[in-house]
Amino acid sequence: MTPTAMVEAICQELVSSHGVHTILLYGSHADGTATDDSDLDIAAFGTVVQAFRIARQEGPVYLDVWVYPEADLSQASVESLRLRGSHILLQRGALATTFLDRLDALYRQGPERLSANEVAARDVWAHKMLARSARGDAEGHYRRVWLLQALLEDYFHKRGLWFEGPKKALRWLQAFDRPAYEAYCLALEPGASQQAIADLVRLLAGQGHA
Repeated sequence: MTPTAMVEAICQELVSSHGVHTILLYGSHADGTATDDSDLDIAAFGTVVQAFRIARQEGPVYLDVWVYPEADLSQASVESLRLRGSHILLQRGALATTFLDRLDALYRQGPERLSANEVAARDVWAHKMLARSARGDAEGHYRRVWLLQALLEDYFHKRGLWFEGPKKALRWLQAFDRPAYEAYCLALEPGASQQAIADLVRLLAGQGHA
């Protein structure tokens, strides 16, 4: 089944089985960056009491559907920003159009800026995690992964920019901050050296106080 046919089938299922009246296609299939292994990301709204998720594999494609109460369309939230730029597959009246306009307005406002104190605390935390990741045991390896994830999110938080997930974040770095992007590429390689991780931390979180 092609992605288009799969979208049509899930829309019919959502309407008939769950009473939804508004459906959005978001993610890579909406912004034109989908590849052969990209998920089909769908958000639907209807007369359900609480949100629930439908996740399954259809052939080679993973389907990830969130079904929300229709009241969630009445306001934009930080959690719903991932739906910005969605393609409207179905809507009651202009509910989806109005909702997406609200998301665009919230996005333009930008996130709340971190205080200087919080930025400094996160930098200290990064150096602490770097030291603990060098232990070489299971916990140390876990902390290395945690550190790499947090550094990317903090890069955007510290600059008053929205963090929109790793795919968009890394593309942004590639376009606008090549040194950070190249340091990240080295640190993310399988078997990356502790030195590569340390170089990334020092670039993004300063020299520390060792």
